[in-house]
Amino acid sequence: MPESLAATGARWLHRRLVYPAVVRARGEGGVFEKQRELETAQWLEAPALRARQAARLERLLALAAGSSPWHRERWGRRVALAGRDPFEVLRELPLVTKAELQDSIADMLVQPQPRRTLRKVTGGSTGQPVAIVKDSAAVAAEMAASWVAYGWFGVRRGDRGVRFWGQPATLKRRLRFAAADFAMHRIRFSAFAFGEEDLERYWRRCLDFRPDFFYGYASMLAAFADFVLQRGYDGRALGLKAIVSTSEVLTEPHRRAMVSAFGAPVQNEYGCGELGPIAYECPAGGLHLLPESHVVEVLRPDGTPAARGESGEVVVTDLNNVALPMIRYRVGDLAVPGGACSCGRGFPLLERVWGRAYDFVLGPDGRRYHGEFFMYLFEDQRSAGSPIAKFQVVQHAPDRVVFRVVESAAFDQGHEERLLAAGRARLPGVDIRVERVSELPPAPSGKSIVVQNLWLRSDAADGAEATTEPAGSAA
Repeated sequence: MPESLAATGARWLHRRLVYPAVVRARGEGGVFEKQRELETAQWLEAPALRARQAARLERLLALAAGSSPWHRERWGRRVALAGRDPFEVLRELPLVTKAELQDSIADMLVQPQPRRTLRKVTGGSTGQPVAIVKDSAAVAAEMAASWVAYGWFGVRRGDRGVRFWGQPATLKRRLRFAAADFAMHRIRFSAFAFGEEDLERYWRRCLDFRPDFFYGYASMLAAFADFVLQRGYDGRALGLKAIVSTSEVLTEPHRRAMVSAFGAPVQNEYGCGELGPIAYECPAGGLHLLPESHVVEVLRPDGTPAARGESGEVVVTDLNNVALPMIRYRVGDLAVPGGACSCGRGFPLLERVWGRAYDFVLGPDGRRYHGEFFMYLFEDQRSAGSPIAKFQVVQHAPDRVVFRVVESAAFDQGHEERLLAAGRARLPGVDIRVERVSELPPAPSGKSIVVQNLWLRSDAADGAEATTEPAGSAA
């Protein structure tokens, strides 16, 4: 059978049989109905979308007030809904921080819990991990939103993908990730630590696999694009439909490198692990919010809504998750509200997002270590019992890295020695030391950065390498 026919058959098999079987077995079969609903809803005008959003918000507020002990106690009498605009009620409610979510998640859960739920530990964009619970219908709605947005660039379920992402250390998690990759018809390349040989291997694998789209960290995708350009390879020969950039700020230099290397449009995905995707870029360049999934507020320091073109803090209410109400959650990003989009979709816009950005740590052997690499390293330490609240990785020289750890009485010399041993084992040839600090200094955006490469930044006189450049963000 010719390769093209085999590829077509494989796509059909995953689209029609494999993917549906897996999501239904997981209790997430609602993804198909929700996707059809969203395909229609995206073209509704703002008043109709607002009315649908209001109905969903009213149900969520009633659920939280009646079934979540934490919300019921914290809100008291402030959530009287009868005859009131649910958006007005929402604006009266207190904001929720990551620290409150960490400390009070057991009480925030709805009682009784839905029959099928998923527990997820997010990497924590500020070096502060967060554990959440989602019901299966919320997971299905999240996937449906992604498929609709990918469809704006011609990507469909069953298409072949390459995921530039994390590689878990344990066998159990590797097997789980492998099963998910099979269901999604994708292969996975490690974005944690890679050198020239790894990038060459990734390229050769792409030539064999012939993916339809890439998905991954902005900086990793840009690094792969730079490699392809430097080697003189024809990235356009892959025939990619799109490159979906996520998890970090997408800078214009990064976008240009990807387009130049692969000749494919770049789609910006903005979201966070606790809430899923929050906004997607359309072919016209608009970064569209998902009003069927969230209520997104952009607030001034005094708590009032930011005007169009004005920067403010991103606060999100998740309309899908009925296992753990996430209401007025402070994501930690700054954004600017936008107007209407020329594409004709009714989904509202963010003009820009000032999201998190990662640097690489560059080892003395030329290998680059992505910010998520350190998130996994520190999460392994936490799982082993180390009381690390927040951390930051700072590179001062090719062979000198500092692990900044926020001071804690429970973090003793034994924990420090185990952290050093783990770091030195994973970063050969690098001198690592631990520095205990009272707090982590924020970035200019107001958000802490996991990795600060002071050594590379000192050499980038024109600032082109700095990834804190404001642009459409993906988290």
